[in-house]
Amino acid sequence: MNHYKYHKSLKQQGVATITILLFVGMAVSVAVFGAFRFVQGSQSQAMTFHAQTQAQRKAWSGVDITVKYLDTLSSNNNLGTLIDNLPNKDSSAQLQQKLNVVINDPNLKIAIYKEETKNKVYVYTEVTGEAAKNTKAHAVSTVEAIFELKHSSASKPTSCLINRTVVMRGVTDLTGGGTDFLSGDILSDIAVEGDLTLSNSSKSGISGCVSGDTTMDGGGIKENATLRVSGNFYVNSMSPPKNASVWASNISIGNSGSGEYNFLRAGAYEVALLDERGNRVGNGAVGGKLIASTANSALPWSSGVLIPIKEAPFVVDTLSGGKLLVDLGEASINESDGFITGHLSEVLEGEGSLPSKLQFVASGLVGGDIDIFTLKVNELWGNELSSQGYDANYKNVFANGDFKIGTGTIGKLIGGGDLTAIYAGCNNNSNCWNTPTITNPSQIAGVYNVSNYNGTPNLNNLTSKISNLSPGLPGIPFCDTRVEEIKANNYKSSANYIFEEIDSKRQLTIQNVVLADGTKLDGVYNLLKDDLRTLNKQTFLSCGWGNGHCFRNNSVWELNGISAFPPGVAWFDNSLVIAGVGSNMAVSGIGNDLLNTIITAGDVNLTSSGHGDIIAPNFNPAALCQGSIIPTNLCKDGELVGEELSGLPIANSAIISENTLSIAGWSVSGHVTLGGGITTSANKVVINGGLVVGSNKVSGTIVGQGGLEVNTKNLTQGQLETSCSDSDGTDIQNGWQLKQINPVWTRYL
Repeated sequence: MNHYKYHKSLKQQGVATITILLFVGMAVSVAVFGAFRFVQGSQSQAMTFHAQTQAQRKAWSGVDITVKYLDTLSSNNNLGTLIDNLPNKDSSAQLQQKLNVVINDPNLKIAIYKEETKNKVYVYTEVTGEAAKNTKAHAVSTVEAIFELKHSSASKPTSCLINRTVVMRGVTDLTGGGTDFLSGDILSDIAVEGDLTLSNSSKSGISGCVSGDTTMDGGGIKENATLRVSGNFYVNSMSPPKNASVWASNISIGNSGSGEYNFLRAGAYEVALLDERGNRVGNGAVGGKLIASTANSALPWSSGVLIPIKEAPFVVDTLSGGKLLVDLGEASINESDGFITGHLSEVLEGEGSLPSKLQFVASGLVGGDIDIFTLKVNELWGNELSSQGYDANYKNVFANGDFKIGTGTIGKLIGGGDLTAIYAGCNNNSNCWNTPTITNPSQIAGVYNVSNYNGTPNLNNLTSKISNLSPGLPGIPFCDTRVEEIKANNYKSSANYIFEEIDSKRQLTIQNVVLADGTKLDGVYNLLKDDLRTLNKQTFLSCGWGNGHCFRNNSVWELNGISAFPPGVAWFDNSLVIAGVGSNMAVSGIGNDLLNTIITAGDVNLTSSGHGDIIAPNFNPAALCQGSIIPTNLCKDGELVGEELSGLPIANSAIISENTLSIAGWSVSGHVTLGGGITTSANKVVINGGLVVGSNKVSGTIVGQGGLEVNTKNLTQGQLETSCSDSDGTDIQNGWQLKQINPVWTRYL
């Protein structure tokens, strides 16, 4: 491979050339030390290592150095300086110019160049490692690594991808007859912090998680869906589910429900977390199996050293007062003594950490009761199980304690207690009736009983009094309802229209807005004196169900009978009322809809007066970018800005409010994020986007008789992005940034 020196073929020369050489050379030199110590150590290993292997390792260490270097420049917003000075990729290999980086290792060379497209830059690095120089074993290896860079617009809120259709922080009562949550295959429906009640909503269906209790007085669980409940799950009435799964602390369905379940799981062990010296560091409720040699002798087992399950994270409380989320997915567990290493933990509340080596010791049980009637269940797992119906069908049963059953079929049973047939009778041990049927060899630690019979009845495929037998418990699921706090000021720099009161005077600041002919509208306008019904002969802002002024005859921000409202991001420094939309002559082709992201530092009240819909700007790019009034931070050359023309994440939201939303029968396309609660009334409310309630404080959700539908099913990947602002409301990664830290492509040359 030919190596070119960095000289006159580049546009910048002289001082600029020396500067960029020092800039790159010094930064790489700093990053070199740690990686080169590893390589030098490798070179001193046994002579059996082939020189080619050493050269390859040297080359890959250079790739690692490059990754760290580019990541540092990206974090410091200095990639643009490097890009300006890199030579361009030439179609002819013989003419290809490269920046040869000066580093302090004679066995490592790095050459860099770039390839530019409309919105991206690809940085090519060729890293050459050498080994056994000046010997017959001399070897050379070159790795090409390609990094993709993207351009981020200034003052853009950071993007977050939603992973739940609805988050409700607070007691949630869904009573509306048409309430429904539609999430497609990529999102779970709901995450509720607090208790959830579904009542009088026979058509409603849910999946997701609840941190408190769940009571079903109507509605149901969606087909193939999973509902994880940190509290208790109660059913008074609900639509029969199909292949649904419920995981809770306790489950009570009784004689009030039927249907088919993939699994029903309940219960955990109350455990103390010990360090390797036996010191207690925390407490929690954890699922798993007890080590037989450490378990209590009485049945069912409830104490001993626990081998925890890895399937789902769980919460522990540290003795220092912190609350941690623990993930054992990648942990190593010694099943002979229960010691755990390699666990991960995340602080949920307060402060604290866990030692690197842990042991869980159970002292009792938490929940685990499952009370059902006649159901079909693939997996039934808990502590005390009671099935009082007839003709039940359970494929696999795991009972840590006793299992009481009416009649039905059990595929396989592992029980840590007794099995009792509550409706059976016997003349003798071999002549019984109304007994369950077990189709596969099964075992229990206790005995098999028939009610009102004192003998020792037989049951095919069941072996009793098995020593050291217990299936354990599944644990109690964690419901993650964490969301970012809303601060309206963080979005102010992204707004096109800022409505605020300064020195007791109402004003409108317009920024990043032009007319179709290029005329700029930016400026500060007096809402009480300036005529904003038209700007530069363009219909702009009018109310009163006609050609009236807005915001002149009310004490709050109230848009009464809108006839024109410009498209883009609108920011209000206090509460907002929208009392009707007659038309919208500021945006052609949308009738009486509003094409806006509405952001408020107060409440939002959307009344039942006549209106159209609220549409987030990115959800109608043609009307936004090809109309008479164009927000230039959202549009470029008649299309949405951003990678793959997906638009800025802020413009995927329809409503962002620090406080509450009262909404009467509107249809909203775009995400709705609320610091407080939500109340729906009048006709059905439809949100074609995600919904977050209670970001700033735990708040109530009240859904009236019209119902609420939240639907993310038909959104594109780009539309699933929302704005999660940092402390100052802007993306800290302005300018050119790495799309991802690692290279998008590597190969040997």
